[in-house]
Amino acid sequence: MVVSDVHYMPYGRSGRSKAPSQDGSDTNGPLLDSMFAELARTAPDPPVVVIAGDFLGHGFPTAHAAETMAYLARRFDRAYPRAQFVITLGNNDSSCGDYEIMTDGPFLRATARAWAPLVDRRGAAPDFIRTFSHDGGYVARLPRAGLRAVVVNDVYDALRYRNACGTGNPAATSLGDLADELARDPQHERTWLVTHVPPGIDAYSTAHLGHRLFDVPFMRPGARERLLQLIGAPQDRVALVVAGHTHHFSFRLSDVDHAGRDVPILVAPSISPIFGNAPSFLTLDVATDGTVRNVAETSYVDGSWRRLGDLAGQGVASFTAPELLRYAARLERDPALRASYETLYAGGGELDIDDRGWPIYRCAITQLSLTGFRACADTGGLSVLTGRAFRALEVAGAAVCILALGTAIAVRRGRRRPPEPRGGT
Repeated sequence: MVVSDVHYMPYGRSGRSKAPSQDGSDTNGPLLDSMFAELARTAPDPPVVVIAGDFLGHGFPTAHAAETMAYLARRFDRAYPRAQFVITLGNNDSSCGDYEIMTDGPFLRATARAWAPLVDRRGAAPDFIRTFSHDGGYVARLPRAGLRAVVVNDVYDALRYRNACGTGNPAATSLGDLADELARDPQHERTWLVTHVPPGIDAYSTAHLGHRLFDVPFMRPGARERLLQLIGAPQDRVALVVAGHTHHFSFRLSDVDHAGRDVPILVAPSISPIFGNAPSFLTLDVATDGTVRNVAETSYVDGSWRRLGDLAGQGVASFTAPELLRYAARLERDPALRASYETLYAGGGELDIDDRGWPIYRCAITQLSLTGFRACADTGGLSVLTGRAFRALEVAGAAVCILALGTAIAVRRGRRRPPEPRGGT
């Protein structure tokens, strides 16, 4: 079972509603209850539950962050008392602010204690409390021989991350810790890497916010290249990457047309419908060697949950790099297949892919570097290379909005002003 971007928000008008959250709102109590009921119906006893971050709602009151993380741990534990959990934190999971996760703070320590009974089930992650309390990373053995999950908190490496509440530079150490852990593999185990922010290009922001003028990556370029190098290194034996963050189902390939090894990247959809997508989660059919044979999506559409479809129905024999590369090529040639994929992408909800924007979404699947993406999509756009540049765009956009508002007010006042008398005084 793969669940991501729950974005639970029990506060505010939507949080007090007796009906499940609608488009434009984060997950409230009724939607959360409905989700747990559907999880039980879809998969009563999964061996593994992966939660790919962003437990807390957008603009969550930080004073209640730790207690809400503990509440969600209790709810998931009641739902799946035998499952091995693998969790990672998202950019909203903080007692400080969005993209402001602090290392070694009370929030991480409290969250580690709350989730330890689920993650360290049957001794699967003995160092969880110690390492998660430091930076959100840890290692857990999965209930498949020779298969483990390595979790890295890559929010520290996100383009928009700011260390506004702590000291030191967690971004300088997170991927270094990952490299050390991948190298520490005496039994040559296969690894599932679980993160929140996927490497590569933010297709939605590039298509709809950048208007093809700016190509917007999720991560800082140096961190992205280092992560892709670690994923693709043959000796690291990474078999799968699981991420969330985009609120839509998609997939990526780590190193197409480069010298490394292609690794499939599964991007999970969200439970929160705040961006118009339908609440959705995934179930994976996993072989004994850890290979994902099929991915199925269940979505909340028109007031009820239903199985929306799966990759087997798209002609994808397994969630492996060769199969996904063939699938990407077929999506380019087959409009009907592409329409079916776009339904899975949005969970049956509002589509944000149009004919003009499709090359951006297509190229985001296989081209994770800015150079390769720009050549593939032919956007001609500039690169948003740094968090400072991204914030400059935000400030510039806000300034334009303020200027437009001021102009509108001035014009309106001018229209209300009484006319000057003709012929002087």
